Amino acid sequence: MFSNSEMNVGEKIRQIRKAKKITLNQLATLADSDVGNLSRLERGLQGYSDALIKKIATALEVPVSELFSSNIVSDTVGIYSINSLTKEGREDVYRVDVLDVSASAGDGSPSKDIVEVIRSIEYVADQAKLIFGNRPESSVKLINVRGDSMQGTIEPGDLIFVDVSVSYFDGDGIYVFDFNGDMYVKRLQKVKSDLYVISDNPKYREWSISSEEAPMLHVAGRVMLSQSQQYRRHG
Repeated sequence: MFSNSEMNVGEKIRQIRKAKKITLNQLATLADSDVGNLSRLERGLQGYSDALIKKIATALEVPVSELFSSNIVSDTVGIYSINSLTKEGREDVYRVDVLDVSASAGDGSPSKDIVEVIRSIEYVADQAKLIFGNRPESSVKLINVRGDSMQGTIEPGDLIFVDVSVSYFDGDGIYVFDFNGDMYVKRLQKVKSDLYVISDNPKYREWSISSEEAPMLHVAGRVMLSQSQQYRRHG
């Protein structure tokens, strides 16, 4: 016999899967699992491991926390459904573009001259207002983070929501920026006339950008949120 929480998780998985029109066979393939195991999990007849839950959440394109939430499934699908940009747009959703670019929380990654939109994530309007405030959807972009220099705040592989309307240093905070041809996601802090580039992982040393080097700095945006299994607000 399994607990009510395990039964609720299975039911939530089934609801999200059906709302996204994913068959049990397809989910089993995406989650690298067995159809029988998933069927029993959905019916509350079988438990689950943390590893399996993470794979299922990834396959369904929702945070792990959503599988344990009490949100009604219609809201869940509206918030987390991922749609091709070739589909006809809707006016009742807030659409965030996912960019084909990675920012390095490490030693820097080469910047791209052309950045493409690979997909978009649509949020119901009320939920978007809670998350992004009054920012227009054109100002918010989603990119991937590589490297571990911001570990503890932003983990390797996290997605970060970036306010791209910020194109300059606008007070201490976490920024995505290009410096001398490399793209970074780091904490910037101004000390006198210099900008200090700070990694939250203590294994990495801070470095500075002098006023003479400032022309090589190009701010791409300010990090608002990161998403792994849950949202974490940074400013």
